[in-house]
Amino acid sequence: MTAAKPKKPAADVVLQADDSKPTGLLLAEALNAPSMRAAATLAEMHGKGPFSLGDTPAPSVTEQMQALHARAKKIDNGDMHLPEHTLTAQMHVLDGMFNLLAQRALSNMGHSLEATERYMKMALRAQNQCRATIEALAEVKNPRVAVFANQANVTSGPQQVNNSTPSPTPARSDSAAGVNMTNELLEYQDGERLDTGTPRQAGRAHQTVETVGEEHRATHRRRQGGE
Repeated sequence: MTAAKPKKPAADVVLQADDSKPTGLLLAEALNAPSMRAAATLAEMHGKGPFSLGDTPAPSVTEQMQALHARAKKIDNGDMHLPEHTLTAQMHVLDGMFNLLAQRALSNMGHSLEATERYMKMALRAQNQCRATIEALAEVKNPRVAVFANQANVTSGPQQVNNSTPSPTPARSDSAAGVNMTNELLEYQDGERLDTGTPRQAGRAHQTVETVGEEHRATHRRRQGGE
């Protein structure tokens, strides 16, 4: 007969009364709160390894939530000492993991290439996480100042950005400039204007060049088709 697994004691969650919401909704909001989930994780950690308190009873979930709310309130008021201390502690832990794993990799070098490679990969992962933690700590200590630019161009090489500068007027071509100058001269010189009227039909008056008669035409005509 298989022995029954011991049941975990129910968490003592205290709900704040609200007549405008049903009990199920209040319970769902409490269970999905970040502080509630963190408190449940911390309660699970107690009794595991160095977190064992011996005969001292572990703090309840409600007490864990109260401690988390107190810390969150300090951060809301601008006190960033706890995040800075947390990141500093994590940085040291990750650095210790990197050194431990690097030593394990060195101890297996020359005996097992597979073990050396695995330990070295884990060591480099810890080193990368340590670097990211240091960058996060620097960001908390010295936040970046937001810069709002009128124009942002993203290119792969050097670039020049001119904000709020009007573009120069394109220069006119010589032909266009000549036409405009001619029109202006005809417009304002001695009352002369461009004649935009309908062209008249050709007449016989003042014909200085006429069609040459047959007796005056050339005797030898031009050959056609290479004859």
